[in-house]
Amino acid sequence: MRNLSLFSLILFLAVSCGKVSVQGRVVNPITGEGIEGVKLSIVKSSGGLPAGEKTITSTFTGSDGSYSLSIKSMKAVYLQINTFGKYHPIGWYENGKYAGGNHYALKKKKMLVDFHAVPYGEILTSIHNINCQGPTDTLVFKREYISYSGMSVFEPFELTGCYNNAGTFAKVPSGNYRLEWIVIRGGQENVYSHVLFVPPNGQASYNIDY
Repeated sequence: MRNLSLFSLILFLAVSCGKVSVQGRVVNPITGEGIEGVKLSIVKSSGGLPAGEKTITSTFTGSDGSYSLSIKSMKAVYLQINTFGKYHPIGWYENGKYAGGNHYALKKKKMLVDFHAVPYGEILTSIHNINCQGPTDTLVFKREYISYSGMSVFEPFELTGCYNNAGTFAKVPSGNYRLEWIVIRGGQENVYSHVLFVPPNGQASYNIDY
């Protein structure tokens, strides 16, 4: 009887010591608001086999964006977040650092990992050469996204001649955008810039007359 009790204790400790738990929030880092209803799963890698990944357990974030998951073993397992169309993913946030992608390797038996995302908005940039002097007129346009994670996306392009376009709204992550344009005309070059804020689920537009 004593040996059986000892065996049960050893088995209990073995199972308990192997348990993995992960919790955190899916949150908009600008407002601090949690994002409700996002699915998170712990998946196990198949090691390249055709079957792919196997979902061990799943949950959905609560009203404050919080989630909690646990399994018995941490061998070859990852935390996975499902994509969601209304938000732009920034990445996993742990210990002051960001990691991209929708998978996050579980490295410890107890982990606290948040996921940051911001709502989308729409941006429109209207560009008109109102002082056109001919086909050699040039405008070099750059748009820089000032991401919360410190990463920026540049989208430079060059326009020549008597360019005139009202533009259309495009879906982009909400936040600040630095617009910069260089006007080259008659051998002279002038540089201009403006910071435009795209509100969450809203629209922002800017008109460039040169």
